[in-house]
Amino acid sequence: MNRRVLVLGLDGMPRSLLLELARDGVVPRLAALLAAGGDCAPLRAPVPEVSSTSWATFLTGTNPGRHGVYGFTDLIPDSYRLYFTDANSLCEPPLWEHAAKAGKETLCLNVPGTYPAPPIRGTLVSGFVAPRLDRSVHPPELAETLRAFGYELDVEVGTPDADPVGFLGRARRALAARTAAFEHLLARGGWDLAVAVLTETDRVQHHLWRHLADGDPLRPAMLDFYTLVDECAGRLMDQAGPGDGLFILSDHGFGPAECQFYVNAWLRTGGWLGGGDEVTEPGALDGRTTAFALDPARVYLHRRTRYPLGGLADEAAADLAEEIRAGLLALRRDGDHVAPDADGPALLDAVLRRDEVYSGPMLDLAPDLVAVPAHGVQLRGAWAPGPLVRPGVLTGTHTRGNAVFYSSDPLPDGIGEVEMADVAPTVLHALAVRPDGLDGRVLTTAGTRQNPSENFGEPR
Repeated sequence: MNRRVLVLGLDGMPRSLLLELARDGVVPRLAALLAAGGDCAPLRAPVPEVSSTSWATFLTGTNPGRHGVYGFTDLIPDSYRLYFTDANSLCEPPLWEHAAKAGKETLCLNVPGTYPAPPIRGTLVSGFVAPRLDRSVHPPELAETLRAFGYELDVEVGTPDADPVGFLGRARRALAARTAAFEHLLARGGWDLAVAVLTETDRVQHHLWRHLADGDPLRPAMLDFYTLVDECAGRLMDQAGPGDGLFILSDHGFGPAECQFYVNAWLRTGGWLGGGDEVTEPGALDGRTTAFALDPARVYLHRRTRYPLGGLADEAAADLAEEIRAGLLALRRDGDHVAPDADGPALLDAVLRRDEVYSGPMLDLAPDLVAVPAHGVQLRGAWAPGPLVRPGVLTGTHTRGNAVFYSSDPLPDGIGEVEMADVAPTVLHALAVRPDGLDGRVLTTAGTRQNPSENFGEPR
């Protein structure tokens, strides 16, 4: 029998939290898996550390400079019109196309950025952002099957800050229905490669991260939620046979959102985003602007060769990029006060030029700079005028590092941090599919680790 491969996605799950929950007995199925063998390495997301960019990198095994997805939204070239990136935005073939060329069937379930559902050799259920179920499934008749399970495209958010218990209940409901539907589809068989993503972890962490703190009254309910995640993961993992390959990954890490910093507000105070408070959307830009940001912290220079009303000459772009980069790196934060002279830690871990992190034919559409937040900082690209730091409803935010990559096939000793682009070639290699030209490398190797328990540390 040919070997199959199952990839389980736990959206936004930080490796440190997973290992803590495993040590404390909160996620017994995942803890048993880690103790039994395989390897659980830290994974690093591409920049910006948002789901759309990271999952596109997972799907294609290429960097954004090739697959072309730099965020949830982008500007139509040579215009100021925003559009949502989706499955049609991918400029490189995704996993299911490589599998199909090798004569293999794919079951792709709830991967963000796969709407509208493309026709594939196999079955696909689109993930976030997916506004309509009827356009989220291939084949089309699958929609009725999902409805019968009470399937929800995403969690009904409501008012988590006012009613966190109600929100947790809605997240549990969505997770249970999603798992039942996925279990049914996996059990039908007929797949060689299956990818199933549980997004409820991301949703709960965004809104309720602070309730994970020791002593918080909601912490027991939060731990119960992770136990349900573990049960759901176990049910899906049970659909893989003993000889099949198993991978678990998250698209980014997670941490507290103690400070929400608005990049366009800072560009406005520095005079780079011109036009004052009237500029509340890209369509209001004119020649007074030399730089602007798209969510979460992608800085674009307003070049005359790229934008209809841009006034910045290409020969001045490098100096301006360095000026903005230096200004951002100088910022420090002390509570809600952000300034170069603030008495506190740096606001950012890095500000990266596009040629430092991207390469490929889509490089000309990349942001000129991408800011990477420091621990506890959430960067925002909203356009509305206001202070640099504003309160927000989210208590948790993405991190570039501290994501999860588990492989049932051994990884080399001392592998360190895995890059997201490495996942696709590694998964396809486990399926005996070896496409040329991907950015990532195959990570798995022969042999076993002497002490599998070292993967998640010593009990406390």
